[in-house]
Amino acid sequence: MSTALAPAFLVASLLLCVAGLGKLRAPAGAAAALQVGPWLVRVLAAGEVALGAACVLHPTRGLALALAVVFGLFATVAVIYKRRRVACGCFGDDDLPVSQAHVIASELLGTLALASAVVGPRGLGWALGLAAPQAVVLLAGVAGAVYAVVLVYTVVPRAWGAWERA
Repeated sequence: MSTALAPAFLVASLLLCVAGLGKLRAPAGAAAALQVGPWLVRVLAAGEVALGAACVLHPTRGLALALAVVFGLFATVAVIYKRRRVACGCFGDDDLPVSQAHVIASELLGTLALASAVVGPRGLGWALGLAAPQAVVLLAGVAGAVYAVVLVYTVVPRAWGAWERA
């Protein structure tokens, strides 16, 4: 079962890295949402990158549980920000108000991380241990899925909102 969850765990871990890097680059959106200074957002973002990278490079049950907790916190904050109709700055300088997609994606990623903590997470080392063609296809799929999830957080709500106004 843990091998079935491995790609999803890698997606959640890498997504946390992407979000953290976005906030390191442009902390203003998250700073405004959290009502804190940009330096604190950068510290938190560095923690996101560190946790995501640790989960990718040397996953443990404890790290998978920490990842689940982080996504659970993100889902909780997303619910609050959705009610307030404010942007979260999840990926840096996005200015779109939080949508139900944020909430659902964070809940799903947290659930996948929790399931990985239960059965034992697999990281990049496991993927690279596969036969070369399998590893290439798996890692390409993971990269594509990370990109798709970023779009779920950033582009899909904007497109859906435009469609609803039409």
